[in-house]
Amino acid sequence: MDWISIGKLARTHGLKGELKFYPNDPEEVEFLSGKTVRLEETEFKVQSIRGANVPFIIKLEGIDDIDVAKSFTGKEVLTNRADLKPLPEGEYYRFEIEGLEVFDEEGRPYGVIEDIIPTGSNDVYVVRNGDREWMLPMIDSVVKSIDLKQGKLIFHRIEGLIDDTPV
Repeated sequence: MDWISIGKLARTHGLKGELKFYPNDPEEVEFLSGKTVRLEETEFKVQSIRGANVPFIIKLEGIDDIDVAKSFTGKEVLTNRADLKPLPEGEYYRFEIEGLEVFDEEGRPYGVIEDIIPTGSNDVYVVRNGDREWMLPMIDSVVKSIDLKQGKLIFHRIEGLIDDTPV
């Protein structure tokens, strides 16, 4: 199976084994109920997940008291990639974007996408290359192509986007 990180468990919630869950992308949690997740080398079925905002409260089958739940605080939550719902063309999961190499249209490398900042209207990709950092807005006039197979994103340089290079 292809396991991918979808978030992290925080502290316990209540006495019956529930935990606070911080997903990497809060919009991706609705599919979890009834699915299998992995914590380290152990697999658990998601009994329930609730809440309107982060953190969500997650209940995993077999974790029924606070003492057992405490042993999983701080653990990364993994899910099987096959359990993710397919996205429409041109949409990507966060884990697919993070780690892509970034190039301008002339083929010059700018670094790697290390973080994504949701802004409401569009996401902003944080591109790092050593000590340098750029913010790349995910808008059609800037991001020209994303190729997951080749692991790269091509962008169009517009004035003011990259402060040290003239356009």
